[in-house]
Amino acid sequence: MESFYMRVKKADEAGYAAALAGLAHNKKQETRRMDAVARKLAAMDGGHNKFLESIIVWLDVRAPRYWWQEADTFRLSTKQSESTMHTLTEELSAIDIGDPAAVAAFIADNFEPNSCSPQTLAWIYQTVPQKNLIEIKKKLPEGFLQTRMWCMSYKTLRNIILQRRSHRLPHWKEFIRQVLAQVEHPELLPTLEREKKTDVQQ
Repeated sequence: MESFYMRVKKADEAGYAAALAGLAHNKKQETRRMDAVARKLAAMDGGHNKFLESIIVWLDVRAPRYWWQEADTFRLSTKQSESTMHTLTEELSAIDIGDPAAVAAFIADNFEPNSCSPQTLAWIYQTVPQKNLIEIKKKLPEGFLQTRMWCMSYKTLRNIILQRRSHRLPHWKEFIRQVLAQVEHPELLPTLEREKKTDVQQ
């Protein structure tokens, strides 16, 4: 069975009440009646669901570098990432490379399963004494795990779900599953199951 890593934890969410207040202005109706209207409009693109842009969610995501390269495709969002520049050499220096248990623990904490062997870590470790960060980063496997705080609107999240729920990388389906289980208003977002023939697999 294919082994991969994906962890998503919602850090915060805001804007639902304000988004519905804006929707009430548009419809010239009372805000208390907008829940049903929002559910009806959420799936209507072309400007009808622009209120989704006002609902913001912050997601704390830990995933491998090769997945982050794909996530960076979605530009209407912002990310604050764990720094390899400031911490990687110190973390590597702290390992007792002669202790198999310490090496195994470091690999388990910092790499996706089956992406870094003890031999690969030893090869990376050889560069540590020179503190040559560029050489260390060159040697890092794509399965190196990085944590980022990813902030986006429900509109961007909707686009991600529609475009990636059938993607060949299993990380995307797991990302969507974890997000939908944590957001406050999943009824405004597409489901994990494919519903439209217009979905694009990228």
